[in-house]
Amino acid sequence: MKHSASFSERLFQHIDELGLTDASVYKNAGVDRKLFSKIRSIPDYNPSKRTVVALCLSMKLPEEDTVDMLNAAGFSLSNNDRFDLVIQFCLEKEIFDIDEVNQALYSLRLKPL
Repeated sequence: MKHSASFSERLFQHIDELGLTDASVYKNAGVDRKLFSKIRSIPDYNPSKRTVVALCLSMKLPEEDTVDMLNAAGFSLSNNDRFDLVIQFCLEKEIFDIDEVNQALYSLRLKPL
């Protein structure tokens, strides 16, 4: 069976391909430096679903890449979960601004990213 890239391998591959800096990605995602460092230094570490979504939004990844990143971290987007539906909607509409996404979540009384 072929080894697929870990979440962290995919994350840093996207950052490099997009020409972004680690700091800009974690700051835009609202992720603290210590957590980001943990993701970088522990190859098998998988952050929470919210953290994965926030990092993907921060990099403005399209829906397909975001789903791929979620899968790499052991998550998926479900059509039965309101949080997931909001994220899917934002991805489809290319809403990458975390404040806007959080407003949408908050308006449905869901926990923000």
